[in-house]
Amino acid sequence: MTNTIRAAHRDPRRSALTSAVALAFVLLSGKAAADPPDPMEERAARRAAAETLFDEGKWLMDEGRYPEACPKFAESQRLDAGVGTLLNLADCLEKIGRTASAWAEFRAAAYAAREKGQVEREQVARERAAALEPRLARLVITAPWADTVQTLEIRKDGQILGRALWGTAVPVDPGKHVVEAQAEGKRPYRVEVEVPGEATRVTAAIPELMDVPKAPAPPPPVKPLPNSGGSVHKIAGIALGGAGVVSVIAGSILGMQAIARNDASAAHCIEGNLCDATGVALRSEARMRGDAATGTIIAGVLAATGGLVLYLTAPEGTPARAGVGTVGSGAGLVVGGVF
Repeated sequence: MTNTIRAAHRDPRRSALTSAVALAFVLLSGKAAADPPDPMEERAARRAAAETLFDEGKWLMDEGRYPEACPKFAESQRLDAGVGTLLNLADCLEKIGRTASAWAEFRAAAYAAREKGQVEREQVARERAAALEPRLARLVITAPWADTVQTLEIRKDGQILGRALWGTAVPVDPGKHVVEAQAEGKRPYRVEVEVPGEATRVTAAIPELMDVPKAPAPPPPVKPLPNSGGSVHKIAGIALGGAGVVSVIAGSILGMQAIARNDASAAHCIEGNLCDATGVALRSEARMRGDAATGTIIAGVLAATGGLVLYLTAPEGTPARAGVGTVGSGAGLVVGGVF
């Protein structure tokens, strides 16, 4: 193993030299735009910086400071890619428990070593990846209703998850992962999923996204009638009161839906609030629908009360003839007549 990866011990003289060259890299990057750096000088400076980071990573690994060492190897690889750096990065990631990331880097190192004809390093990388595979934790993200929403986009930890991966057990590092879903005309969804440890499989089921409420259409204009007295106030009161009644009914429906989803989550929860991903999703949706129900009912009660006040306080006029009807599916009211 030690012959396959770059030397593990840090040479102080080499570190001093590479640090000096790294400083030259910084100075080169600060040249004026009118004096572009020489490509060969720039490449040499990048390599020197990469070597410095690599040596720092090896020293930190020797000291057992793995969380500090891994970013050193990652940045060294970015500046000057190498099979040895990839192997050390994968080894470091495995030591801090990021098994899926380590497995992916070992596989990348195997492919890179094969392209360079480095048979021994390829074999080491493949063996390490194969040893990690049974320990991998996997996350399955599902959205059974997704075919009905063409604009649906799902992200895992901020990265877009291609449709081919929906429903697929994807290797992930143990710990918390953020799953998000969004689509045009829908309310966004976000949930944190805990992957407890190695060799586990967790499913995150995304509930069907709720529609974004559409703004109600403005009521048709009411033309004042001659000698109508208090007709304008009464018409406004009837319209406002009717809208309030519709809002209360809609809020009640949302409230019943919230209760149903909360009850359904009980089958996925133990000890009160300890739920699996489906239980968390159902309770989250229940809270959203409950909040919407509360707001809708309060707005409806206020509107109905305001309509009643307007109607009762309207000045007296000629006898009224009024008609009240529904538009479309009954979601709105049409009021007309002569008062």
